[in-house]
Amino acid sequence: MSALKKLFSKVLNNPLLKQSLWSLIARFVGVALNFLVVMIITNQLPKSSAGDILLLMTFITGIALISRLGIDQLLMKEVASAHQEDLDFHEGFFKASLKAVLFLSFIFMALWALSSHYIQANFFFDHIANSNINEKLPNVSITELVVASLGILFFNLVILNSTYLKAIKKTVMGVLGQNALTAITFLVLIGLFWNYFSTDQYVFYIYTASILLAGVIAIIYTYRSFANKTIAAGNIETHSSLLETVSKTTTPPHLYALISKSLPLAPVSIISFLMIFTDTIMVGWFLANEQVAEYSVASKISYIVLFFLQAMEATIYPRLLNIFSHNKDKLHSFFWQSTALVITVVLSVTVFMYLLSDWILIAFGKEYDVAKSALGLLLIAQLFRAATITFSFMFIIREKVRYLNYILVTAFVVNVVCNIIFIQSHGIEGAAFATLVANATLLVLIIALFAAHKLLTLPKEATQP
Repeated sequence: MSALKKLFSKVLNNPLLKQSLWSLIARFVGVALNFLVVMIITNQLPKSSAGDILLLMTFITGIALISRLGIDQLLMKEVASAHQEDLDFHEGFFKASLKAVLFLSFIFMALWALSSHYIQANFFFDHIANSNINEKLPNVSITELVVASLGILFFNLVILNSTYLKAIKKTVMGVLGQNALTAITFLVLIGLFWNYFSTDQYVFYIYTASILLAGVIAIIYTYRSFANKTIAAGNIETHSSLLETVSKTTTPPHLYALISKSLPLAPVSIISFLMIFTDTIMVGWFLANEQVAEYSVASKISYIVLFFLQAMEATIYPRLLNIFSHNKDKLHSFFWQSTALVITVVLSVTVFMYLLSDWILIAFGKEYDVAKSALGLLLIAQLFRAATITFSFMFIIREKVRYLNYILVTAFVVNVVCNIIFIQSHGIEGAAFATLVANATLLVLIIALFAAHKLLTLPKEATQP
């Protein structure tokens, strides 16, 4: 009992463990709500229709991420590295990032609309109803696809808001915004328009409207927080003279300069996404949408590992940035402490998920139990991926991003090649195995280059207070 009390006291007195715990709780809420959405989809819709909407959700998430071109990563890096009291810079950089994201989102929305016929023909046609390709009927209309492009813009608003909140150390709200907000708005609209949803009508429109609502809520929340900036600054000035000694960060760059500065960070985000979702997209390319639904369920269950990982990332990355900028003597111990925390938590979650895999799959519908083998492979793959996260942070912090990009591109190529080889011969298990091989490649290469470049070794003068 005394040992338990000591452990509990240690958690309460350790800022990293305490913040990570709250982030994990927030992430769990997001996971639960997102899984509720998926379970409603798989239990209420035919498997082919479930595959369609799950595939659309993958596309919107992915294209939104690509359209940001690393702006969110740059926002995190710059704001988290700045002095906490430099509130003007925080707000200015967020607004500059917002303008850039709006500009880029409109470009990608136009590209999506122009590509809608191609997307419909290759991903949203019934692959089973007719053997003659000229007679296949579309599952989704062009109008639905074009309207869905709005999700790119408003999903980016959600992510930008979440990133900013995590950068200013409002981690719990940032995690909830990123993971729970879109699920909440989708659930609310499903309830309001249940007759249209349960009868497989207007499902795409309901999903798109939920993203729009989430984006509006997110941006209103952030701008309302700016209104309290003066009060916060006044409190700091009242209790200390710190504002007088803080060296103000430079003015945020303009649109072109901001995008140019974010571009080196873009491949990290884009290829990381492709590493996660390429399998689902290629399953949609090669196989019927029923199997897309099966694989999507297995992959989303495996993403529970990533949800926990992202919760810790939201705590660890801003602190690691701040320690590197202002307290380098603690960098070594904090890095290994964070790495041990990530591996311990993710390994525990992986084992727990595998032991409960039969029960979890049944919750999505009895017909989804065929995805158990794919789920087992994916859980191991996500464990490998999770083990790379703190090492990846150091590549970014030490401005060695190009090496990280080389590693990610190599792993991505391995993933694509393995998908082409194994999906057609082994179905969804082949896609899962491709992810496993790619993530193992990623882990080996990142640790090898991390050691080769000695990213934790700093010049002696840099470690001095």
